[in-house]
Amino acid sequence: MRHARIGLALGAALGLVSVAGCTGGGGGAAGANAVAVKGGTLHVLSTLDLEHLDPARNYVTSSEDVSRLIYRTLTTFAAAPGQAGGKVVPDLATDTGRPSDGAKTWTFTLKPGAKFEDGRPIASRDVKYGVERTFAAELPEGPPYARMWLAGGESYKGPYKDPAGLASIETPDDSTVVFHLNRPVADFGSAVSLPMFAPVPQDKDTGVTYDSRPFSSGPYKIDSFDPKKQLTLVRNTNWDPATDTVRKGLPDKVVIDLGLDTAVVDQRLIAGQGEDANAVAMEPIGPASVGRVLTDPQLKSRLVTGDSINTRYLSINTRHKPLDDVRVRQAIAYALDKDALRTTRGGPIAGDLATSLLPPSLGYRTEDPYPSKDGRGDPDRARALLAEAGHASDLTLTLDAPASAAGKAQAEAVQASLGRAGISVKINEISSSAFYSTVGNTSQEHDLVIAGWSPDWPGASTYLPIVFDGRLITSQGNNDYAQYDSPAVEAQIDKIAAIGDPAAAQAAYGQLAQQIMQDAPVVPFLWDKAPILVGGNVAGAYGHVAYVGRLDLVSLGLRK
Repeated sequence: MRHARIGLALGAALGLVSVAGCTGGGGGAAGANAVAVKGGTLHVLSTLDLEHLDPARNYVTSSEDVSRLIYRTLTTFAAAPGQAGGKVVPDLATDTGRPSDGAKTWTFTLKPGAKFEDGRPIASRDVKYGVERTFAAELPEGPPYARMWLAGGESYKGPYKDPAGLASIETPDDSTVVFHLNRPVADFGSAVSLPMFAPVPQDKDTGVTYDSRPFSSGPYKIDSFDPKKQLTLVRNTNWDPATDTVRKGLPDKVVIDLGLDTAVVDQRLIAGQGEDANAVAMEPIGPASVGRVLTDPQLKSRLVTGDSINTRYLSINTRHKPLDDVRVRQAIAYALDKDALRTTRGGPIAGDLATSLLPPSLGYRTEDPYPSKDGRGDPDRARALLAEAGHASDLTLTLDAPASAAGKAQAEAVQASLGRAGISVKINEISSSAFYSTVGNTSQEHDLVIAGWSPDWPGASTYLPIVFDGRLITSQGNNDYAQYDSPAVEAQIDKIAAIGDPAAAQAAYGQLAQQIMQDAPVVPFLWDKAPILVGGNVAGAYGHVAYVGRLDLVSLGLRK
C-alpha cells in the first residue's frame, strides 16, 4: 500500500496539490465537539498484523500510522482532517528544511528538548545512523529515497558493513544534520517525514530484531509486542509535548489487538460495551455490517469516513509468460469486475470505481481505456483479445492475496470475473504480516497481486516513478509488483524530473499515467474511502488523507 516514490522523478519542483477532504461521521464521540481528556486506555482493533515497526523497514500505511505514536521524524504530516492533513510540517526539526546549492543540499536543525525514552537528548548522529541503517541488506523493505538521492548511496552498504558511515550525511554539531544529494530534490522536506528518517541510537540497534522493539522518541514506548496478537504501548515519560506540535499523547495506554476477524471487530464496536466503548477499528467496516450501520442513526453517528489518495489495483507480472504480451494484460483489464471487488469492501461506501492510475483527489482526469458497463467487466472483449494472443482456453494464473477475510473475498472476486473470460485463477494466500515482504520478493511473487499505492505525500511524483520505473526493481523490497520495465516510460520520468514548473510537471505526470495504462501493467479498481467505526467514548477521530483515510491515531483520546 503506501508506499510510493523516487529520486529520478522527484527532482521536479513539485509542491503539494489539493486533496479531497475527510468527513467526520456526524456527532457524538466521533464529532469535532467531543472533548477528550488525558488518561485511560485506548483500544485499537485490527484485522491486520503490523508488517514492520523498524523505521528502516516500515513502508506500509497501517504500520506507519501506528509508528507515529512511537517515534518521530524530521517532518511529519499535520494532525488534521481533510486537505490540511496533507500538509507536511516540522516534527523533530525546527522547520521543513533549508535547501541550498539548487536543492542539492538540505540542512535541518533539531528542536531542543526532544528526548528518547531513556531521557537522553535526540542528537543529529541518531538521525544520521537511522538513515544509514536503511542501506543494510538485512533491512530491505523500506523506500528507496536514501539509496537514490544521497551522494555515494549507490555504493554504501550500511553501518553493519561500513561503520565509517555515509559522508553525504554530515552532523557538524548535535543539533544539525546536513544531507548532500546527487541531484536537486525540491520535495526532500516532505521525504524526511517517512519512518526511515526517524532517529535510532546506535547502541540500541539490534539489527533485524529491532523490528520488535524500536526505541521510542514519541509519546509512547513499547511495553509488549506479540506479533499477530497484540501491541501494548505505554507512556514515554521523557516525551515533552512542548517539543511536539502534532501528537496529543492523551491516553495513558494504547492496546492494539491484531489479526482479528472483521466480523468480530464490527460486532464488538456495534455493541460498544465495556472496553469497546473506548475502542476504534483500524480498518473499514466489513461489507456485512454496512447496511446495519448506515440505517441506525446511533451507529452512523459513530462512523468516520475518511477520503484518501490511494488507488487499489490488480498488478500483473509482466515478466511472466504469457503476461509479457500486452494483449493478455489488456484482456485482464477488460475482464476485471471492479464493482464486484468494491462490493467485497462494502460497496459504494468503500470508494469510487477507479478508471485510471492517479485518483481525482490529486486533481487528475479519469479517462478509462478499458471501459465496461457499470465497471462490471467486458468478458467478450477480453476473450477476443485472448484469442488474438493465442490463449483462447489455456490460460491459468496464480493470484497472491492476503490471508484475511477481506483478502480472500477480493481474490475470489478476481477469480470469478477473470473466469468469465476463460482465465483460470489459483489463489495463493499469504499471511498479512508478511504479504508485502513476500510479493516484494521477485522470486516469490506469482502472476497477479492485489495491491494498492498511496503516495508518500500528495502528488504523482511519489506514485508513478516508484511503482513503474523498472530501474528500481529489486530482488527484495520491490514496489514494482508488475516488474514493469519500459525504456520509454523511464525516459519520460527523467524528463519530468527536469521540469521546474509544478503545474507543467503535474500535467506531464497525467499524460505519463495514460501512457502506462496503454501497457496495462496494473488494473486500477478502487479509489479508496475508509468508513471506520469508533466507540462511543472516543473523541478526536477523523480519517487522515495520508493514511488511506484511516484514523489519525495521534489525535485520539477518551472523553469524560
